[in-house]
Amino acid sequence: MRSKIAIVLAILGLVVLGLGIGQRTIWLPPATVTASVGGSVASAPLSVISPDVLATNDGKFTLTIKSAGPIQLAVGQVRDINGWVGDAAHTTVTGANSDFSALNTESKAGKETVPNPAGSDMWVTEEKATGELNYTWESPGHGDWALLVSSDGTAPAPTDISLTTANDAGTPWAVPLMIIGSVLLALAALMLWLGPRKPAAAQVAVAGRRTAGRVPSDPATGAMEVAKILAAKENAAKENSGSAAPDSDHSTIAELHRAERDAISGHSDSANTSNDKDDEQQDHGAAASLPTDVLGVVTPGTASIALDGTKDSLDGDKNEDAPADNSSADSAKSPDNDKDPDNDPSGGQGGKPAESSDASTAKESPAVEKGRKPRKPRKPRTSGGNEFSILPSTDGQDGRKSGKMMGASVKARWGAALAAVLLAGSVAPAVAEDATSTAPVSTPSATSTATATPSAPAVTQKAGFPTLLESQVQRIATSVATVVGTGDNAKNAKELESRVSGLALAARTANYKIRSTVDSEAAPQPVNSTRLLARVVSTSDTWPRTSMLVTQGENNPLPQLLTMVQNSPREQYKLVMASPLLPGQTFPAVDKEGSASVPLDAASGLLMSPKDAVAALSDSLVTADSKWKASFKDSVYITDVGTYQSTTLENSKDATVVFSHKADDKETFAMRTADGGALVVVGYTFSVDSTPKKDAKVNVPNASAAALAGGQESSTGVVVSYAEPVVMYIPPTADGKITIVSATRDLVSATFK
Repeated sequence: MRSKIAIVLAILGLVVLGLGIGQRTIWLPPATVTASVGGSVASAPLSVISPDVLATNDGKFTLTIKSAGPIQLAVGQVRDINGWVGDAAHTTVTGANSDFSALNTESKAGKETVPNPAGSDMWVTEEKATGELNYTWESPGHGDWALLVSSDGTAPAPTDISLTTANDAGTPWAVPLMIIGSVLLALAALMLWLGPRKPAAAQVAVAGRRTAGRVPSDPATGAMEVAKILAAKENAAKENSGSAAPDSDHSTIAELHRAERDAISGHSDSANTSNDKDDEQQDHGAAASLPTDVLGVVTPGTASIALDGTKDSLDGDKNEDAPADNSSADSAKSPDNDKDPDNDPSGGQGGKPAESSDASTAKESPAVEKGRKPRKPRKPRTSGGNEFSILPSTDGQDGRKSGKMMGASVKARWGAALAAVLLAGSVAPAVAEDATSTAPVSTPSATSTATATPSAPAVTQKAGFPTLLESQVQRIATSVATVVGTGDNAKNAKELESRVSGLALAARTANYKIRSTVDSEAAPQPVNSTRLLARVVSTSDTWPRTSMLVTQGENNPLPQLLTMVQNSPREQYKLVMASPLLPGQTFPAVDKEGSASVPLDAASGLLMSPKDAVAALSDSLVTADSKWKASFKDSVYITDVGTYQSTTLENSKDATVVFSHKADDKETFAMRTADGGALVVVGYTFSVDSTPKKDAKVNVPNASAAALAGGQESSTGVVVSYAEPVVMYIPPTADGKITIVSATRDLVSATFK
């Protein structure tokens, strides 16, 4: 019963294990799935791929964009893309449907043409292609990102967009089924291992007549005397033959056995053929006369298998009447009757070690007649490869050891089977797991991505996230430096317009004009981007946006502070002010994650508001006894302004001179520092208004001003203006003082009244 249950468990285990492996192989879902924009989509110059699409499968996907014309793809922050799109018509890819078979879209009407979005400072990266663009998404960093797809701003943007990602459809039952199947197989093997085995007597009995004389197998006593078995054989032989021939060549059972073996192996001569037949008949009778507890159940007409692999036909009819008690009666006469083969360490051979089953036959038989010379022991023969042959034991306990050997062999086989099953159960899941590996995700390549928010709604950026990444800052600085260098070399202000504006453009425009007529006029300080010493980047969601960079090149004796502003989303950052750091000043520490803008009228946490600080500086520069002078630390800039004004008054005895420092609110910016203070950048216009006294004339201060004014003197007066970009630091404590960090003065105009 136990073996039947084991077979059922084994079959179930194989079926369950096969089902588990099948889920990871033949029934495994496809490695990737693809969702595409389907149906008709309204024509628009821009397509936006929202953050929801970029979050698909944790951002591990590939976009494929197809178009008959050029394809442009830009990666930017959501707030930047929304700002750039503005009121333009656009299509937004909002995400995939529930079964990931299609991408959902929303269209919004608006302007049908826009400037080409390519090359904007707000894009972190850009990709371009014609016909087809494949893009593997990789987030530039933390924050909310989106993609902007276009052709050139005038042609309709591509809408044939598909997204391919790893298939999330799993096989959750695969591993459990493989484990359950392996456990069932292990249980089946264990039940067969622990199943009942045949007694040793039954195992030995199969061996045949050659082991009958020396294998103790009596289940009642645990031993059988060798003499008893031999006597039974002799009695059976006498009954079959009537009487033994006195002149027979084989007078003993041992000799008969030897002759029989010689006949079978082909080593006996033709003269002994008849004797072999007689011997065979006698052996049949002896086998039939043996007790069933020795040879097991022997039925008439069946065949027994000998140790040498031959088959003997048993004639049950002839040996059926053989008395069972003859063996015990005759065995009592044997001289070796008192020897128990089970306890004889010599294997039943009189204390001598057994050399082989054939060589010891003569010694084993107690029926060998005295005075007759036994044959020489023959060398042992192999079984001829017969798988049923069993070699006799040499320790006198053949049956017992044979059973142990058979048991050990069975255990070894079942142990190997059990190990194979457990190994298959443990290895199969791992192998199956490899089969389900998803499609490799390649590194970002020159190809595109897609997904956009519905109608590009404004998204609030996380606090502290800068509007420009370091790579963008470096790219912008390089572009500005290149444009400024080109304009300086050509002395052409029009070359600067794409990247320079405000006071910086006014100062260089005036310098180029002066240098065209005044050879002694010095060139402005070059703008360099080779060494980026510090950066202050705004986190503002609105425009204008401000960034400050501290750079220094080989031609800059002092580090330069470049203030750049982006006035609107579709404009580039432009240099509005450039000034050197003043000697002995240290640039305040700022947060690398961006600096928040400070409202000009906000005084919370500061010594004073930026607006008040600008007004205080203006007053202290033009008023000798200004009450605000104590609010500022000693500064080279403040000293220089005072000196210049005193000198101008001394040189204008015949004129009335008025000095003014006016700040342009549009060019005043304040940003938070790491310690809670504020950096304030202000663009002053320092004006010197000279009006001649009665019947007098006013001379312009120098040749540079004369080049701009178009003359040396005027009877109506002259106004000379200077651009003074100033950067000051307002401390967060009430007992501190304002520090002038950077400042310069550049002549920008001179006009006669």
